Amino acid sequence: MSLSQKTSEIVQKALDDKGFADQLRTQGLQAIHAGAGSTEWKTYFAQFASSPEELQALSGGGASVAACTCHSRTVITTSTPLCTTTTTTTSS
Repeated sequence: MSLSQKTSEIVQKALDDKGFADQLRTQGLQAIHAGAGSTEWKTYFAQFASSPEELQALSGGGASVAACTCHSRTVITTSTPLCTTTTTTTSS
């Protein structure tokens, strides 16, 4: 099964099952906070990967990792990869 098919399957399940959607959201947030390559990241993305190679690529640990991972917080959504940076602004 391709990554896009697997992703579509997961999205449909989340739309049909609120409990699964809540679990998926929680796991996604834990993955983002723990960072690419972490146990939490691998646990979340294992649901989408069809092979160990796909999981490795999604986990930020292979030569095929998207250039967008460039030491930033990289968030993969069900629609598209999105690289973000965090800026903290304080004012008095």
